Amino acid sequence: MRSAALLVLVASQVLFGIDVAAQSIRVDAKDADLRDLLESVGLQSGIDIVYAHSLVEAHRVTCDYHGNRLDHALSCILQDTHLGFEQVGPRQFVIRVPLHVAPPNRHVLTGRIVDLPTGRPLTGAHVYLPDVADGSVAAEDGSFEVSGLSRSHYRVRTSFVGYATVDTLVAVPREPLLIALRPTGIGTETLVVIGEINGSQATSVLPGVVELDASDLEQIPTAIDDQDLFQALEWLPGIERAGETIGGLSVRGSSPDQNLYLLEGAPVYHPSHAFSLISTFQTETLTDVRFYRGSFPAEHGGMLSAVLDARLKDGRGDRPRANVAINALNARFLVEAPITQNASFMIAARRSYLDKIIGSEHPVEEDGKRDTLRTGYYFYDWSAKLTFRPGDRSRISASYYRGRDDLDLRLPFDLSLNFSDWLRPADLFFEVGHRWGNEIYSVTYDLVLNPTTVLSATAYESRYKADERTFVQPTSSSVVASDYAVSLQDLGVRSEVEFTPAVDYSAKVGLSVSQIRFRSALSAELERSASLIRDVDEFSSLTSFEVATFVQGSWRPSERWRIEPGLRLTTFTGAKGLRVDPRLNASYRISPNLLAKAAVGTQVQYLHRLRDRYSFLYDLVSTRWVPVDGRIRPSTSTQVAAGVELEPSGAVAVKAETYYRRSEGVLVPRDHFQTKDGIDGPGIDVAALLGEHTSASMRSYGVELAGRVAIRKWGVSVTYTGSKSESRAQELGEVVFRPSRYDVPRSLRSSVSWAGNRWSFSAAAIARSGYPETVPTAQYAVGGPLDDTEFFLHRPTINNGRLPAYARLDLYAGYRFRAGGARLNFRVHVYNVTNRRNVLGRQYSPAVEGINLIERSGLPLLPLLEIEMEL
Repeated sequence: MRSAALLVLVASQVLFGIDVAAQSIRVDAKDADLRDLLESVGLQSGIDIVYAHSLVEAHRVTCDYHGNRLDHALSCILQDTHLGFEQVGPRQFVIRVPLHVAPPNRHVLTGRIVDLPTGRPLTGAHVYLPDVADGSVAAEDGSFEVSGLSRSHYRVRTSFVGYATVDTLVAVPREPLLIALRPTGIGTETLVVIGEINGSQATSVLPGVVELDASDLEQIPTAIDDQDLFQALEWLPGIERAGETIGGLSVRGSSPDQNLYLLEGAPVYHPSHAFSLISTFQTETLTDVRFYRGSFPAEHGGMLSAVLDARLKDGRGDRPRANVAINALNARFLVEAPITQNASFMIAARRSYLDKIIGSEHPVEEDGKRDTLRTGYYFYDWSAKLTFRPGDRSRISASYYRGRDDLDLRLPFDLSLNFSDWLRPADLFFEVGHRWGNEIYSVTYDLVLNPTTVLSATAYESRYKADERTFVQPTSSSVVASDYAVSLQDLGVRSEVEFTPAVDYSAKVGLSVSQIRFRSALSAELERSASLIRDVDEFSSLTSFEVATFVQGSWRPSERWRIEPGLRLTTFTGAKGLRVDPRLNASYRISPNLLAKAAVGTQVQYLHRLRDRYSFLYDLVSTRWVPVDGRIRPSTSTQVAAGVELEPSGAVAVKAETYYRRSEGVLVPRDHFQTKDGIDGPGIDVAALLGEHTSASMRSYGVELAGRVAIRKWGVSVTYTGSKSESRAQELGEVVFRPSRYDVPRSLRSSVSWAGNRWSFSAAAIARSGYPETVPTAQYAVGGPLDDTEFFLHRPTINNGRLPAYARLDLYAGYRFRAGGARLNFRVHVYNVTNRRNVLGRQYSPAVEGINLIERSGLPLLPLLEIEMEL
């Protein structure tokens, strides 16, 4: 018997690591960062200490310990916090919120409420359970307790003056909740529950909505830039990049110009750098992101396909924090810190540096002839936010963003694929100076009028400017010089009031007014010969006004149902009458872990973004926003969507959605293969531009599936999209619908990740159908006995073929450690590990002996390194 008992004891030591003796551990800390101490103790003991960074980052602790017992060291470190620890393996401890033990047959709901940006406790915050008409008020440390609960699930409403009220459904008994409220004013119903979650996290009633905070964005794989929002979003179902790594977001088969991008409530009209390789949204600067795919609440409008609503960080309110990083594309920094007890700030910037390495000017010499060629390009942006809370009932924030790209080229006119041939003096050459960028100012004021009413107001200015200066000498006797500029200025104000007369009822009403100015100017000189010179001097200016009002309601008729009706009324200069867009969204909780959603609504878009590649010489300033007027009507759409969300446990989640959208009045080119007449064109007149386009109908439908599994250090996610996107332009003789430009029938993405205290690894794979292409079916020749013969391609149907399937595998490894009081992160991205050269495009051209085909391939294998330091 003693032998059996001894065997059991030894087995328990091996399996459960009851002996927690470790190497010598020394902790001498006063008001130190909890995360720093845990990392230090883990390194000293050689034992993994696992925790959620968001769970511990707000704590400051004091501890004096010297010994070799890790459990004693952790008890000392955590003694002044609400946290506990548990040994889950021979060499692994988990920091967690301790379980509260309730009396028999009665349960207690406990937790802690903190401010999300700073982690400070929200003393006096209210927790209310409408099912039992009971609640609690948070104590000085933010903790609360509601006892005497006998049911398994309860609705919980958490509120505090100056913060967004949130609702969720929780299961009891359960681990205590750690609830972080966002001080973003009314309208942000995202609940952040950090730690062990046995119940269901609050979710939006809208199908297709993605709600992400900063920690979510860090866990999504990115391909090129570790801090790029677009590269993170493209791993979600129904979202594709218009190109391989460049191009905007195509959402459910729509064009990227049908998306509305908002930063601090202000629209961003050109949301990318480096010819759409990198977005203007740097995830490190954002606190939360909402992405609506097709189903919008009534407060949003103006675009057909999607809305991205991003908010900048307010800045830490407890202590300063700084980040500095450099990767293969750019260098960046971020600083956030408190100014006073009621004020904080955040400032961030980044810049590409390739021009500093290879230089932008290259003196060349050949056969005694000298010249200076230029290959300069860089981009930069600045983000800043100042937040001030003058009292418990109000909050003011001022935000600023500025981004710019600058391209400067002077190269031989007859470029070859051999780069060494570029760097030589040339008689025939071209010069291009191209600059474009955004600048945004935004001010938001939130005021709690009374316990049931909150006012929020925003004023903004958003500018987009682009300028292209070109000088081309294609022959010894001809010269072309042009200066083409476009600009857009959007001035707007928006106010909204939310009423919450009861726990189950709320209503939001709002009004927005904006003035949009569109300007373009062209000054050019065409010298075909010394005696044949043509001057062009054109200017275009348009001003439009948009006024919109909306009402959005939320009603919970029962514990399971939630219904959100909405109505948006809009009037726009140049559009006839008042536009009415109804919205209806509903959800039904089938069980505590299963939620069903449905939505139906209409949208309208008053701005068209048209390709301007046929006008005169310019090719880089290739798009212009054009408002509707008597010649063109608004684009409209109607969408129906439904879905289910299943969370059998906190570690597993499955989502499935289906949708159908029909759009009218979408402009498409009349001739997809039109070329310019040499270097000439019709100019910049809006009528000439519109004459090259016609109205089309579009429809898209599909199914989106997503699954996620998170078990301790491991995470696995899989998404699949099966869809169709089609268009039909009756003026072009199209009788049936054909595949649209961004039609992707099948798309599969998956990722596997492992994250420890220091090391992290992930692998991400994508496989999708190729984009549509137009394949010529024949060629014909035109000519006569005295004329040269010209060959033309016959393309009877647009998008009658498809590019080969696209597939790619990316790998990632990261290592973090401390050195000299700073946290260092080393990250290695290996893009396209298999070096598969995906076909991104094909160009067909006629020839005497047949049709020539040139394929454009994607990027090869690219190893990319990033180094980040956090102070």
